[in-house]
Amino acid sequence: MSHTFSVCKNCQSLNKADSDRALKGEAVCGKCGKSLSFHGLVSEVSTEDFRRIIKKSDIPVIVDFWASWCGPCKMYGPEFEKASRMDKNAVFLKVNTETEQLLSSELGIRGIPCTIIFSGGKEVRRESGAMSAQQISSLVPRS
Repeated sequence: MSHTFSVCKNCQSLNKADSDRALKGEAVCGKCGKSLSFHGLVSEVSTEDFRRIIKKSDIPVIVDFWASWCGPCKMYGPEFEKASRMDKNAVFLKVNTETEQLLSSELGIRGIPCTIIFSGGKEVRRESGAMSAQQISSLVPRS
């Protein structure tokens, strides 16, 4: 069974969600029962949510750092979502660099879109610029 992680927007609980249920829009919070929000298998997260998921995830986490004013980011978003549907062996997150400026600074984000892959809570790879879904999927560490 493949899974992903998401933080409930209603009660802030961290949830480990079945990927197939999430893709069908059927994933719900284990604490409050509200629907969990995904775009494909992508969750948009705050700094706190990001830290919680990175710490808890037992599979690689791929994070797209982006901003709403960024043209390449807008083109990259659909490819990132497509990659999440193609590869259920990773957690896919989006972090808005406009609202999460401290995290972006801590991680040394200098240009966007910037994709960082975490495994075991540590950064293992970083790529700048927009990529295709196939390129994104090829970044996922395989065991």
